Amino acid sequence: MAANTTPIFALTPQLDLARITATTTDKTGATPANLQTLVIAAVDGTKVTQIGFKFVGTSTAGTFLIFISDTDGTTLRLFDEILITAVTSSTTALSARQVNFYSDLQLKSGQRILVGATTVNTNIDAFAQIGDF
Repeated sequence: MAANTTPIFALTPQLDLARITATTTDKTGATPANLQTLVIAAVDGTKVTQIGFKFVGTSTAGTFLIFISDTDGTTLRLFDEILITAVTSSTTALSARQVNFYSDLQLKSGQRILVGATTVNTNIDAFAQIGDF
């Protein structure tokens, strides 16, 4: 890994986005059909500082699922979950948004973060604040 400074900081900060349009109930990662790839780690690795979602409209209660793969991107493991609260969105009420923060989540080259949701009645925009080394 090439050093950017001492201590090492991410060289290229960015915000990765994915849209979830269908539900998944499999928390084992064996059925990734409705999961969306959010992050693919760069050649020198990637640091993740936050992962979250924003509903595009009304939400029903459920779970936002965060999976991390091995370095070849195939085997998935459930890494984290975020509760989705039921919110009736309108012109005067905000739609659901939640974020989890990570102080030291670092991915090796080739690892991926995939996301899904156990309930989808409208599109969900997932996001990750990352930095490539």
